[in-house]
Amino acid sequence: MQFAPPASDPRGYTARGLRAGDRYLVALGVVLTGYAIFSRGFAYLGLPPVFIGEIMLVLGFGVLARSGRLGPLFGQPTVWILTALLALTVARTVPYLGAYGLDAPRDAMQIGYAAFAFIVGGLLVARPERLALLLRLYRRYVVLVLSTIWAVYLVFKSVGDGLPRLPWASHVTIFDAKGGDILVHLAGITMFLVLGLGRRSLPVILLLALNIGLVMASNRGGMVAFALGGALAWMLRPPEARVSKLAYAFVGLVLVGVAVGPMMRINDGGRSISVEQIVLNVKSIFGQGDSHLDGTKKWRLEWWQTIWGYTVHGDYFWTGRGFGVNLAKEDGFDVIEELRSPHNGHMTILARMGVPGLALWVLLQVAWGLALLRQWAAARDAGRHKWMAVFAMLAGYVLAAHANASFDVYFEGPMGGIWFWTLFGVGLAAMWIHAHHPTALPDDDAPLDSDAPPAAPPVVAWSWHAPAAGAAGPPAARARRPQPLPAGRW
Repeated sequence: MQFAPPASDPRGYTARGLRAGDRYLVALGVVLTGYAIFSRGFAYLGLPPVFIGEIMLVLGFGVLARSGRLGPLFGQPTVWILTALLALTVARTVPYLGAYGLDAPRDAMQIGYAAFAFIVGGLLVARPERLALLLRLYRRYVVLVLSTIWAVYLVFKSVGDGLPRLPWASHVTIFDAKGGDILVHLAGITMFLVLGLGRRSLPVILLLALNIGLVMASNRGGMVAFALGGALAWMLRPPEARVSKLAYAFVGLVLVGVAVGPMMRINDGGRSISVEQIVLNVKSIFGQGDSHLDGTKKWRLEWWQTIWGYTVHGDYFWTGRGFGVNLAKEDGFDVIEELRSPHNGHMTILARMGVPGLALWVLLQVAWGLALLRQWAAARDAGRHKWMAVFAMLAGYVLAAHANASFDVYFEGPMGGIWFWTLFGVGLAAMWIHAHHPTALPDDDAPLDSDAPPAAPPVVAWSWHAPAAGAAGPPAARARRPQPLPAGRW
């Protein structure tokens, strides 16, 4: 029996063009970039009630059926926990369709967006070299986001409700800018650069410092998310990771901010973009903020205590209130227009699915995190520093998303939900690829930000050959003698 790598991929891949799965990942990257830069304004692209997120979901299922693989993913216990959580979500949604209509599935999409984890994960395990494609796409995303998000943020904070509104959604401006969401993505970009996965040129570093300095003042949850995600990624960094230029840029930003901060103020609903506002935000996190910041924190804490009371200690322990009901009105906290959820994705799950739903949610996140750390440790022991960087970035990015979701409506909408579950699916696939195809990423002696795509893993092809009389066997067999297996291996 002789092994011979085929001249072409039997599944139809050619170097002249991208296949359906690759094209879908590129399109999804464009959509995620739109969410990151324009937020809710981009999310409402489409024809109500079908928007860009739902379109990508339907297309994703079609592409997954054509060029994806789900079998390897179901070899991970994490995926079975996710499947159980999805089943419970369906069970707590279907009974409320008649009473609440489309509000029920819309509220359930906090978990329903997990379909993107299966789509992205299935496409990556089908062709492991797609992981390197995602890294190259993310490098372009870094440049685009850093070049535009600061301008979008300043315009939105200056004009706000004065921006034009979408004709089919009069309550939505053409673009939006939420400080917490932006800081989650800036945390991911910072990790990407610090861990050595992208080029750290001086213009990129200065743009990153500018963006962080502008946005940091507007959102306490975003500050916590940025700090926690960055700290975890730094703890898991590969040996060659360094922050010399980044550190200089941030020190320079702080010095400039101290000098010109008192002169630069843009009002934002009782807050301003200034150095003083950043100091007030930090103090408010530890209970020493001003009355306005303490007031926004107080009603959240009271609402969370109410949810805890009627679930953990009340009649909704096993079931929750279900998907579709407006939690703000039902719980008596409709203090903000269009508010439906308690500004905490974890408490939303508890309120709608009860203690069993929260238990599955927590178990899922812990299982994913432990599995990722196990693969990170394997990469460290094998000296695969690029894999260490990828796992560190994924861990920090997901932690930053969780931190932001603990203070805002983040997982409940497509701007955060699709991003989170895409990262979750990339993590699932990356664990499997590292365990089975670690060479899918370039060797450690190649630049981490190299433009050259890695060679695709060969498609295994075996064939039987009858050797001619007197032949010593196929050339490959003569060139490589069989090696004895280690003791204890079959």
